[in-house]
Amino acid sequence: MEESILLKQLKQRRQSALEELIGLYGAYVSTIVRNVIGSRMKNEDVEEVVSDVFVLLWTHAERIRDDSTTIKSYLAAIARNQSLKKWREHHPHTYPLDDDILTAEISTNEWAELERRDWLEWALSLMSERDREIFIRYYFLMEKTAVIAEQLRMNESTVRSRLSRGRENLRQAIENGGLTDENKNIRNVRAD
Repeated sequence: MEESILLKQLKQRRQSALEELIGLYGAYVSTIVRNVIGSRMKNEDVEEVVSDVFVLLWTHAERIRDDSTTIKSYLAAIARNQSLKKWREHHPHTYPLDDDILTAEISTNEWAELERRDWLEWALSLMSERDREIFIRYYFLMEKTAVIAEQLRMNESTVRSRLSRGRENLRQAIENGGLTDENKNIRNVRAD
């Protein structure tokens, strides 16, 4: 069934739509969660986060704009955020990722978050299509560099070089006025 139909049914609170989405994307969500916290936390924690992702999808379905995103990408964002939240609950002063320029700390002001997100989308749009795909797969879908290299038929060292060059380009954009000082807190905390 098409995602648009499933989304419409989900917004109408049809449990069958949620069940179908769990069947379609359960393994996908689980992979993202495991890529973020799986090897560092118990299986029960991973399962809890996966369940939380689908509960949040159910409870916030009406917030998903019909024209803005796919359910799959929405689930990826929820999975990543919930995984990081679970990680912070157990390890409040550390992060499971390194080179995580994409989760730089900013104020809790919602407007600043929207501004940061818009800036980030703009900065990513400046990258080549291949570099943008690598960045999204690494930082948003939490794929390992070896997996990205294999799927894109590249050397792993090339993927790492492109990530490094992309981070440097983003840093330069920040220094040249892309973000305010409070948004410049860039961490290097992700390891493959």
